[in-house]
Amino acid sequence: MNKQIRFEQLNIGWNAEPNAPELHISVNESNVVIAFFLNYFSYAGFTEKSKAKIIFHNCYQYRIGAPNDEGFYIYNQSRYKKYGVKWGEFYLIHNSDWQQNFPNPIQICTPHDNLQHYLFYFRDETFECIASSYSIDFC
Repeated sequence: MNKQIRFEQLNIGWNAEPNAPELHISVNESNVVIAFFLNYFSYAGFTEKSKAKIIFHNCYQYRIGAPNDEGFYIYNQSRYKKYGVKWGEFYLIHNSDWQQNFPNPIQICTPHDNLQHYLFYFRDETFECIASSYSIDFC
């Protein structure tokens, strides 16, 4: 019996800047790090200069690319929109089909056990990552 795909929203009380998050991606050994500006318009406690850094530990692979917000809303280009995900959110995808359906991956290390599928919709691109875990720092 197949388990149903399920999305757990991880960005509670914070989010990326909706207009110009200025996403930056770096790789440090087997970790992928994304840094971006935070949404200070909607969340108290953040300023125009507030940033977040998410570290995806023991990353097997990641991708950055389509869809952007226009592709998501107008052209229905997201393969996950039918599940009710919302643009601009950060999710952990449970029971994902990433082994069969992960477009244009950039491989970082060899596959290993206990991998999880993460998804973050930024304004101009989608970030997906297959990693053991993540941690976040607010700066």
